[in-house]
Amino acid sequence: MRLVSVIIVNWNGAKFLESCLDSVLNQSYPDREILMIDNASQDNSVQIVRERYLQPASDVPVRLVENSENRGYCEGCNQGIDLAAGAYILILNPDTILSPNFIQSLVSSAELDPRIGMVAGKLLRFDRVTLDTTGQFLRWNLTPLDRGYGEQDTGQFDTPGYSFSTCGAAAFYRREMLEDIKIDGEYFDTSFFTYYEDLDLGWRAQLLGWKCYYNPEALAFHYRGGSLHQPEGWEHLPRPLKGILPRYSFRDKPPFLQKHILKNRYLTLVKNLGALDLILNLPSLLLFESLIWGYACLIQPELLGVLPRVFRLLPHALKKHRIIHSRRVVSASYIKSWVRST
Repeated sequence: MRLVSVIIVNWNGAKFLESCLDSVLNQSYPDREILMIDNASQDNSVQIVRERYLQPASDVPVRLVENSENRGYCEGCNQGIDLAAGAYILILNPDTILSPNFIQSLVSSAELDPRIGMVAGKLLRFDRVTLDTTGQFLRWNLTPLDRGYGEQDTGQFDTPGYSFSTCGAAAFYRREMLEDIKIDGEYFDTSFFTYYEDLDLGWRAQLLGWKCYYNPEALAFHYRGGSLHQPEGWEHLPRPLKGILPRYSFRDKPPFLQKHILKNRYLTLVKNLGALDLILNLPSLLLFESLIWGYACLIQPELLGVLPRVFRLLPHALKKHRIIHSRRVVSASYIKSWVRST
C-alpha cells in the first residue's frame, strides 16, 4: 500500500483538533503519517498534540511543526508537503471529522486512472444532514462552486464521477501531480495566504492535463467555521447583490478575509484564464464585477484598498500565467464545460 501523508494546518483550532486527529487515527487504511503544522496558535492546540498524540508507541507517526508566526494556510500546506513522505497527500482543515473508510475510498478512486491527481469526497456539516461539498466546480462568474453547498442530503449526489477540483477542507492529491504543477518551488501560491488556494491549484492542474474524481463513499464532516455575520448596511443592499453574494458566501466573512478572497480571485483569474477563456466568459465577469464593486462601495468601502495589492502582485501572477499556459494541454471549451449556471 502507498503511504498517505495527512497534513493539518492549524491556527487556534484546539476545540476541533482531538476529534479531527482521532478520526485520522481510526482510519481503516493502514499506511498513514500525520503532520500538523501549527501557525503560532494562541490557544492550547500545541499542548493537546504534545500530550495526546506525540506518543512513540502509536502505530501512526505524528509530527508537530511549530511556526513562530502565522505564515498563512498556503505556506503551511507547502511546509507539510515538503516534509511529507507519502505518495498521496491529504490536506485537512482541523474542523473536519473523517468516516473510518474515508482515506481508503480516496486511494481507491485515485488508482482508477494515473491521471487522476485529485479526489473529492462527500462532506456534510456537523449536523450530518446538510451538504457542505460534493466536489468543486466553477460558477457562472468563475468563483468556486462547492456542489450541493447548504442543501439537505437526500442522496442526490451519491453517484461517483469527475469534478473540476476538490474543496480544500479535505483535499486529496497525488504527489506526482503536485510535483508536476508546482511553480517556483510552490504547490500552493503563498501570495494567497488563505482562501481560493484550492480552486487555483485545481484549475492549474486541469490546464496541465490532470483530473479530479468525486467519490461519495469518502464521507467526512466539516464544521465550516468563520465569522457568520451580516455586515452593517446589508439591509440597504440592492436586490441583485443580495441574490448573488449570499451564495458566494462572501458577505459572511469578516473584512480581512473578504480582502483575501477578492485579491485571490483576481490572481486566480490572471494566472489561469487564457485569451479565449476570457472571451467566452467576459459577459459574466463584467456583470459580476459591477455587482461586487457595488457591494464594496455601498457596504465595505475598505475593499477598494485591495486593488493596489493586486497591482503589486500582478507581475508575479503574469509570470505564473506564462509558465502555466506554455504547458497548457486543454481547450477553452473544456474549461467552460465545468462552469455551472448556479
